Amino acid sequence: MNDNYANENYFGVRHYKVRVVREKIHPLRFISSVISYALFIWLLLIGLALLVYVADIKIRAMKGDTTPPAYNAYVVLTGSMVPEINVKDVVVTKKRKPEELKVGDIITFLSSDTRMSGIIVTHRIKNIYYDSTTGKYSFQTKGDANNTEDFTLADDYNVIGEVIFKIPKLGYIQDLLASRGVLIVVVLIPCLAVLSYDIVKLGRNIRKKSKRKANKMSVVRR
Repeated sequence: MNDNYANENYFGVRHYKVRVVREKIHPLRFISSVISYALFIWLLLIGLALLVYVADIKIRAMKGDTTPPAYNAYVVLTGSMVPEINVKDVVVTKKRKPEELKVGDIITFLSSDTRMSGIIVTHRIKNIYYDSTTGKYSFQTKGDANNTEDFTLADDYNVIGEVIFKIPKLGYIQDLLASRGVLIVVVLIPCLAVLSYDIVKLGRNIRKKSKRKANKMSVVRR
């Protein structure tokens, strides 16, 4: 028997020295594994968020509710709110009651300006008007980078929500994901890399267990 593993007998029981060897992980492999898992988790979270978002819309539509969900996200395509919000930033909005909004809030709304043909706009509230006869609110808005206020008021029923936070430059990633070729590279390749690594790691563990089992059987026979 190998002296590195055999030890003396104590009370008729043979003991063995166990040497614990830590597996050395190459830095590049470690970094690639971290990046792959991070991408996989990030894509999984986005997928779950989209699933909940679509499910919410479908369920409310079945109930006859066609209003926007409580939370929405939009890509900003112009620089009218620079430097507060830049082009390709994603703004996340939360639905608010008209009376909850105040001057200075940034809102996302469906423009009633005929020149803009129903464009969704994200601007800051400059003034609030209330019609006591109809109980309706309207909002005067302006882009921070614009010289003048918006041509038309934003009606309360066209307000989608208040901007609660922004995600800088996330719109560029959306553009990339919109391309089928890039989608394959960004989504499928990292997922396949993670899956392949796990399969290889599982195979190694199975081989190691088989070797340990074979060694134990060899010891018992001796």
